[in-house]
Amino acid sequence: MPLDSVPPPSPRGKKPPQPKHVCSPSSPCPIRLSDVGKRFHAFPKGTFKARYSPPIVPKYVLNHFTHHAPVWTWVTKDGPNKGKSFQVPTTPVACAKNAPRAVRWMVAVFHSFKAHLNPVAIDADSGRVHQGWLRLYQSNMYLHLQTQIKALQPRCPPISPPQPPKPRSPPSVGDPLSELRAEIHTLREKFYNYIKSHEACCTRGSDQSSDASSEADPEQGSDPLSPPPPAFALVETGPDGVEVVVSNPPSWLSTVLKAPDIPQRFQDRHMTMPAPLTTSLPESVLEAIKLRFVGSPPFYLGVSRLGALAVATTAERSLVTTILNFPSDPSVPTRRP
Repeated sequence: MPLDSVPPPSPRGKKPPQPKHVCSPSSPCPIRLSDVGKRFHAFPKGTFKARYSPPIVPKYVLNHFTHHAPVWTWVTKDGPNKGKSFQVPTTPVACAKNAPRAVRWMVAVFHSFKAHLNPVAIDADSGRVHQGWLRLYQSNMYLHLQTQIKALQPRCPPISPPQPPKPRSPPSVGDPLSELRAEIHTLREKFYNYIKSHEACCTRGSDQSSDASSEADPEQGSDPLSPPPPAFALVETGPDGVEVVVSNPPSWLSTVLKAPDIPQRFQDRHMTMPAPLTTSLPESVLEAIKLRFVGSPPFYLGVSRLGALAVATTAERSLVTTILNFPSDPSVPTRRP
């Protein structure tokens, strides 16, 4: 027994597709007020004496109608909406002598359109364009005007998210230059330790005679300890190219290096004195701190891998790890004019 074919699904709940609009070749399409400017309509055959196309709208006309949309206010006289006003899109076909220049240009375009019409589109008694052709012209012209206005408006470029700063690549282990710098840093530390121990021996030898009485006195106990060495040592290169220890560094620098919350990298016992204040930190700087002294503009103190200090007015955000605040200090570095 043959099976029946499957019946088509029920169209219940589905909207039927809208039929495609086809303009009549013999009469103008009826356009309601709510449909003005929604789509282009073709004029019936025999409407024009010669071929007619809308002109290119000048820029000043587009600027005017961008801020003053061409609308016609329609007030209902009866019905449930009596007395209410509605704005209908349109294009002007008549204006006063003192109307804006853009409005007068649109009216001139309408008269040019009217001059191209055949008698079939014009009322013989009044000399006016028939309502069907007039409504069709205003709808097409309004849509043409809005298309020109949209083409005039610039398109905003896409906003790309901010890119994170590129991390600094650590030096390679097998780099000969890095190994040489590390060896120089080790030799420098040994040299500074030797200087410190030599200075301590000389200090104890000079004070031995003055402390003889205190040594003979059993109540005084053992030898008095020498003063503890400073928490850091700053060196600078002299004119002859030899590095010497700075005995009297600037007070602002001593205050910063003695701060309890200074980063670990700035706690090296042997560091190089910074050069005068510059605009930006050198590329060898691995870490920086932002310093704020009362009464002075903020600046940055950076340190390199070998303990070389540098000061500058600006620094990369990725290098700054700490912000420190201090009281005013007259020795704070300033930019020379």
